Amino acid sequence: MKKKYLILLLFFAGIIATYSQDITVKGKVTDSDGISLPGVNILVKGTNVSTVTGMDGDFSFKAQSGAVLVISFIGFETKEVKVTGSSLNIILNEGSQSLKEVVIVGSLGRTLDKSSLGYSTQSIKGKEIAETQRPNFANAMQGRVAGLTVTSTSGAPGASTAIQLRGVNSISGSNTPLYIVDGLPVSNQTLSQGSLISDAANRNQDYTNRGADINPDDIETITILKGPEAAALYGIEAGNGAIVITTKKGRKGLGSITYTSNTRFEQIYRFPETQNVYQRGSSGLNATTGTAAFGTMYAPGTKFYDNVGDFFKTGISNQHNLSFDAGNENMTYRISFANLDQTGVVPNTDYNRLNLSLNSTAKINDKLKSEAIFSYTKTSNKKASKGAGSYLTNLLNWPVNDNASNYLTSNGAGGFTRRRITDASVAAEFDNPYWDIYKNPAEDFNNRFVANVGLVYDPTSWLNITGRAGYDVIAGRGYRAIHPDSNAGLSGGGFIESYYNNATVFNSNILVTAKHSFGKFNTKLLVGNGYNDSYQSIISTQGNKFILKDFYSINNTDPSTQRSQERLIQKRVIGLFSEASIDYDKIVYLTLTGRNDWSSTLPKGNNSFFYPSISTSFVFTNLGSLKDGNILSFGKLRASWANVGKDATPYVTEAAFESKPITGGGFGYGFFGPNTALKPEFRISYEFGTELKFFKDRIGLDVAVYSSRTVDPIVANLRSSYGGGFVLSNVNFGELLNEGLEITLNAKIIKSENFDWDFTTNFTKTRSEVVDLEVPEYYLSDTWVVGNVRGGLSKGYPITTITGMPYATNTAGEVLIDGSGYPIKAAAEKNSVVGDRNPDFMLGLQNSFSYKNWSLSFLLDIRKGGDVFNGVEYNLRTTGYSINTLDRETPLVVKGVLKDGLENSATPTVNNIQITPYYQNGYYGSGYNEIDFIEKDVNWIRMRDITLSYRLPSEIIRKSKIFNSLAFNFTVTDAFLITNYSGADPSVNGTNASTGGAGGVGFDLGTLSTPRGYNFSVKIGL
Repeated sequence: MKKKYLILLLFFAGIIATYSQDITVKGKVTDSDGISLPGVNILVKGTNVSTVTGMDGDFSFKAQSGAVLVISFIGFETKEVKVTGSSLNIILNEGSQSLKEVVIVGSLGRTLDKSSLGYSTQSIKGKEIAETQRPNFANAMQGRVAGLTVTSTSGAPGASTAIQLRGVNSISGSNTPLYIVDGLPVSNQTLSQGSLISDAANRNQDYTNRGADINPDDIETITILKGPEAAALYGIEAGNGAIVITTKKGRKGLGSITYTSNTRFEQIYRFPETQNVYQRGSSGLNATTGTAAFGTMYAPGTKFYDNVGDFFKTGISNQHNLSFDAGNENMTYRISFANLDQTGVVPNTDYNRLNLSLNSTAKINDKLKSEAIFSYTKTSNKKASKGAGSYLTNLLNWPVNDNASNYLTSNGAGGFTRRRITDASVAAEFDNPYWDIYKNPAEDFNNRFVANVGLVYDPTSWLNITGRAGYDVIAGRGYRAIHPDSNAGLSGGGFIESYYNNATVFNSNILVTAKHSFGKFNTKLLVGNGYNDSYQSIISTQGNKFILKDFYSINNTDPSTQRSQERLIQKRVIGLFSEASIDYDKIVYLTLTGRNDWSSTLPKGNNSFFYPSISTSFVFTNLGSLKDGNILSFGKLRASWANVGKDATPYVTEAAFESKPITGGGFGYGFFGPNTALKPEFRISYEFGTELKFFKDRIGLDVAVYSSRTVDPIVANLRSSYGGGFVLSNVNFGELLNEGLEITLNAKIIKSENFDWDFTTNFTKTRSEVVDLEVPEYYLSDTWVVGNVRGGLSKGYPITTITGMPYATNTAGEVLIDGSGYPIKAAAEKNSVVGDRNPDFMLGLQNSFSYKNWSLSFLLDIRKGGDVFNGVEYNLRTTGYSINTLDRETPLVVKGVLKDGLENSATPTVNNIQITPYYQNGYYGSGYNEIDFIEKDVNWIRMRDITLSYRLPSEIIRKSKIFNSLAFNFTVTDAFLITNYSGADPSVNGTNASTGGAGGVGFDLGTLSTPRGYNFSVKIGL
């Protein structure tokens, strides 16, 4: 009996021994794109057994069946996988690491431990940006970063994008953050119409901002350095913060090829509503002498045309990205090619971009390594006008009983000219919208080459020397033309303006960094030099009197009308800077910086200026009693102070002659006067914040409070006394205050083997004040889009205000009425603050879900408050096409008192003059004031992006023996908009991105709303 038990015991022991034997596990670790990941750490949980993946991401080691493997790699989410067989293929997802671990790209291309930073930063994965398939990557950042505001100037292809970090800090200068790509600044310039010979305002023509040249598929990460504290070492160009872009590099291991095909469809789905009840005429009588709709009602059965709906088409974009990367222990490289072909929702508009890039790194020896990045971009943009008199304004004012697409008529000589719809003079009839887009063309062409070369030398373990130099070369050309038969071309027999814009920027920096530790104290000292030299030549020519009506060339104009101009814009800035930092046991950090710049744009004596910064952080969870807490897993307090200088635009400190169109030629002074005492403006800023992580980094909170004060701001083009011989000049005066609160909350709500749910929200609230201003009002002339409403500012009010002419009132504040029963406007010199474009707060809500090989994410962009000038409604009201004119047959009396000499007495005459707008059409022009069309407290909820992705399972991929990965994406951008704004889209910009100060945000006239986009993408890894 005992023998039987013994045999049975040995049998079970054999089974147990069999199951506990180690098996050889082989596999491969890749990222979500199928790219092999070398150097990934694989640990058998609960043991010391570990291995790392090889150059091609492969691994092989022994483990027991049922063991749990912990796979970790910096920049990716740690993953646990159970051993169920001898073959494992593991995919790691990129994810935000603990704040204790993450490194960010900091000043001048260095990587910094985020724990050491005493200022606020925020990062975005390049993959998130690329998935939206927006041609201009900056538009994909809105709602993803606290404190960042991104506004496209229109929904047309190639439209420029205005970007602000932490509001407005300069009255008239640029408030755009500096773009840094792989450690060096690159140009994000938007060409100003004022730099061409026509010297026009930036209201009717748009030019793509050069940041749009960057291919989104080449971006690895974007790090936002929000204030001058974060960008002190970058110098004056980073006084508004910095957008630091790291591009994709080659990886060690076997070479891989990635191909992505994107197709995007765009549709305009929001239009201002117009009336189709009353036809053309005036004072209740039908007439064809004009286009204003103040006639009788349309007869029943009248055929109507959907001119607005039929005008726009489905825009189609096709983009192809192809990249190859490979490397070994000594060298890596990545070559990429991308081509974008976009047709717009507006007929005869398109945007095309070609990108080629090479990114390589090489280990020359144990102490020296190099990096070289070269990129070439070629773009073309066929565009339509915007603003007053544009195709969109004219389209909304086109009679609904006339087919606008029928825009040509025979000229009797075998050709065609503009079809007329009125009996008025040719000059009095505005252009048909189709005629405008086909016969008044505008095109831009640009070639750009960027080279960035760096050397890193480590002579010892404690000393590092880094040098980097690069060229950014832009060669652009373009033209805009007005046909001789167009409204604006009649008097001059046609008009054309062509230009060549050639710009070269050279940047270099040298950094020497020394490190040393004293016990628990770690110190670092950095000294460096920065050099920036920019040269720009803009040659523009204009001519009139076309010889052949439909031939658009400056050579087709009368030579006697041709005028040319060359603008040379040169600037040089040399900087010396230093940074000293110390930390105690990774608990308390202190960093001091100082920089001195010499700028060529300021007069001698004021062209050298020094600015410092100081920042500190306290990682209190690194204290012994708080370390590795289960509830509070990470905690940091931070504080910083910075003073950053800013110079002037070139050529404003010395008087200069210009050519004069006088008999025999000659030179003389122009409108712009010099200021030989001009000095730099300074922005003094401080920030306090905290970063907290809870429940082993499942919940994260980042809070920042900041205040920024701009002293001695440089105010451009200030109108001065004509007695001095000049009209405009640049001066130092005023003081600005800008404050804000930023909160970022992220949470991994659900984390399981098959299902994850991540949530992030960004909250932004800003307030500003013009603390001092030595004139009653300063305004940006570009924002004067229509009437007397403009972007102006006055002492004691925010920087983002709207100014206009209020109604004239008596001493009791009652509106004065004239003898026709219309209200009276105040005099022009009485312009005052009538609105504020700054929102109460902005909120971005992002959710990401993943289930096995499926993922779904969406981003909501929410804005509360802020005023918008609805110039579209103002225009439609005056022409009778607004739906708000449908009550025109109802008599009314404008509230107020008559200006009859008794208006300021104790018993003013209350207005009792009755008006019936149906007969007195002047009411729609004189009965209103432009300020009545400033819509207050505009709110919106906008679905920015919805992305659904599917990645083919690795088991199927392995069987194919062709692909390393295969993924499909479907994205909808701007899916819907919920708003109380009566116009098409409250996210508007009435100018282009070159306008300084607060810009043209919040001015709506002739600006195309943002289209809805449907994006399909296939990504293949080989």
